[in-house]
Amino acid sequence: MRNLQIAITCLALVSGCQSSSLTPNFDYASTNLGIYNSGLLNVGQLFIWDTGSNSLTRLDEVPFPPEPSSRTPPTTLVASNISSVSFTAGLDAAVKASASAAIRDNVSITVLNGSREEYRSTISLISNEINRRRSANEDVDNSWLLKRAAAQNSGLRYVIVRGLVTSDKAELNAKNSRGGKLSITVPGGKGGSAEIDLSKESLASCTGARSPCFLSFLVLRAFYNEKGNYDFEPVPGVTGTVISELLKAM
Repeated sequence: MRNLQIAITCLALVSGCQSSSLTPNFDYASTNLGIYNSGLLNVGQLFIWDTGSNSLTRLDEVPFPPEPSSRTPPTTLVASNISSVSFTAGLDAAVKASASAAIRDNVSITVLNGSREEYRSTISLISNEINRRRSANEDVDNSWLLKRAAAQNSGLRYVIVRGLVTSDKAELNAKNSRGGKLSITVPGGKGGSAEIDLSKESLASCTGARSPCFLSFLVLRAFYNEKGNYDFEPVPGVTGTVISELLKAM
């Protein structure tokens, strides 16, 4: 879905429209199936999140088992509630909000032969990799910022890819559309309407046997356990939208 583009064309009745077309970017869009994997990330990919500057830094891949702990049988899945869509700079905020709402409420992605793949014991896998790197005389304490992250009141958190939704093909669908085009009302005193054109999108980058289309993440806080070793605990309440925006800004 890297090439997913929605053109919003201002109709002649819209006076003073800022742009004749708008091309949103769906990279790392958030959905109910997870975050779209536009960067082709693998399970085990580790990031560090500086909550102070709200920035994400890519670290290493933690080795995960060749097979997931669980895999659902292939079936048709639907990715809906699409959000975190980027737009070109300079567009009126109210128009962006209307277009985003139209996408969220009307657009979905049907995933064919979709399977959810999840991996358990994620914290143990991270700890094992820390020990392995230390045994190989790697300074993982500094390269992964472990000392800073485990310090009291640290604002550093870890984010790791711990699951996938794989599929053979994905298709874009839009309800309340004609010919693949959605109409929206342009807000503000000038009124008018615009079109969101979805007719040319094929979702080609989410095609192929067991393509890793969507990602699930685990957010972790580092601390020192009673033995003085690094340990981790899940951080609840971090939404997919938050991770999506971090990935897009990376």
